[in-house]
Amino acid sequence: MKVLPRAPASWSTRSVTAADAAEVDNEAVLHALAEPRRIQLMRLLADTQLCTRDLVTATGMAQPLVSHHLRILRQAMLVDSTICSNLRVYRVRADTLRVLGTRLAEMAAKAAVTSRLEPC
Repeated sequence: MKVLPRAPASWSTRSVTAADAAEVDNEAVLHALAEPRRIQLMRLLADTQLCTRDLVTATGMAQPLVSHHLRILRQAMLVDSTICSNLRVYRVRADTLRVLGTRLAEMAAKAAVTSRLEPC
């Protein structure tokens, strides 16, 4: 696998703003993460930036299937990509995961309060 030491210049380095956070669709993110092969891709991309060919090699999936799963991950704002030396290179959007983590933590805090209440 080819490890890219730095982000290509065409990637923006901005973080997710409040407006972007509002665009993060919980249902789309959770749907994307519900598929084991997409989790596998996310785990690989969490460690480094990889091109489609390297993801195909690492997972053993066919290229069209990898591309299909990457499209769903892109639509859910979990990964982004850029062209680097004629290769499409992918990386995880950590800020989207932070937004989801914050939302889940808020839900857990509310659930902790309601779980202590008597059911009837």
